[in-house]
Amino acid sequence: MKIFEKLPHIDFMKYKVHALVSSWALIILCILVAQPWSATRSRVKLGMQFTGGVDMQVRFHGDVPQDKVRAELGKGGFGDAAVVAYEGEKGVRDYSIKVKARKGQDENDSTLQINQIREILRGLDPGRATDARPDLNTESVGLLTNTWVKTNPLGIQGDEAALRKAYEPHVKKLTDTRERFAPLTSYGQLPQDLPQVLKDQIQKEYRLGNLAFLKNESFSPSISGEWTRKTLTAVAWALAAILVYVMFRFTASFAVGGIVALLHDLLMALSLFTIFGFEFSVPVVASFLILMGYSMSDTIVVFDRIRENSHKPEYRRTSITKLVNDSINQTLSRTILTSLSVLFVAFCLFAFGGPALRDLSFPIFIGVITGTYSSIYIASPVVVYWERWFPKHDNLKQKHV
Repeated sequence: MKIFEKLPHIDFMKYKVHALVSSWALIILCILVAQPWSATRSRVKLGMQFTGGVDMQVRFHGDVPQDKVRAELGKGGFGDAAVVAYEGEKGVRDYSIKVKARKGQDENDSTLQINQIREILRGLDPGRATDARPDLNTESVGLLTNTWVKTNPLGIQGDEAALRKAYEPHVKKLTDTRERFAPLTSYGQLPQDLPQVLKDQIQKEYRLGNLAFLKNESFSPSISGEWTRKTLTAVAWALAAILVYVMFRFTASFAVGGIVALLHDLLMALSLFTIFGFEFSVPVVASFLILMGYSMSDTIVVFDRIRENSHKPEYRRTSITKLVNDSINQTLSRTILTSLSVLFVAFCLFAFGGPALRDLSFPIFIGVITGTYSSIYIASPVVVYWERWFPKHDNLKQKHV
């Protein structure tokens, strides 16, 4: 499978100075704009896994404006809450609500904070004022189980453990259905195989509110600190492993070129990720690790062809520039086909994956572009310059002209 009928002869190294200068200038500019060192002006957004706090995603059935959600949270003592609206299905409104942990907050405080936020959001249900029954859409699994164990509508014999074992499957059916509709808007949506006596009790004792909790996570500051250390450790080990592999697998010029290209791709992706306002989380860090692996694999393909050609008689007395140019042209079809395949998948995840996948797919999308670019215009020029500045007998065995 190939793109070009004949081998192209593009002089990539002709623009190596412009490419190196423009790339690193863009990285420096993005870093200056992001200001990661500033406590007040930094544009770096850290997820709750790293800072601690509450991370919720909720859905309202009907028209509940974003300003109203933010105002009610402010009245309840959560004026610093971040409320972001997402595109939801017709007739519903989805919001992401994030509240940072307070200084010195422990796990018990986090639980209390969650309960307070949930109660404030329940207060946005207009039906609550006229119907005092608990809301089936937001009732916890534990309370649903306890209610049926206490009232025992099915008349099951046995102790409390036996009753719990009997009712827990019914509760799971109910909660699974509740998650699927999110929220339930009609009693007719209850599971068809749920016993009628349980359906009757639900209709009698519960109302159907307009709120559904799609995600509910809490991170204490101590746990967040541990996650941060583990994440940084994982990134450090990945970088170290890649660098050690390149240093022992290739000559000095290749090792330096690969390291510079890897740092270029990582800094470029981090800078653009920050500038576009995306949030760092543990899954996002995993996508950056994927980016690092792809970047190095693409660079190694080009390096391997350069090393292979360096042993051919026809390249023995040619310049290092021609050797590198020809090697890049020979691998260009493979590079384009591979990069476009991965880029198409990453774009689909970014464009159509929704909020949950957008932050995760952006580094991969950018990484494919920068990884392909750096293999040609960052790693390869560094090899050329290194071979010219530090010519050694055992480098690429070239006569440098």
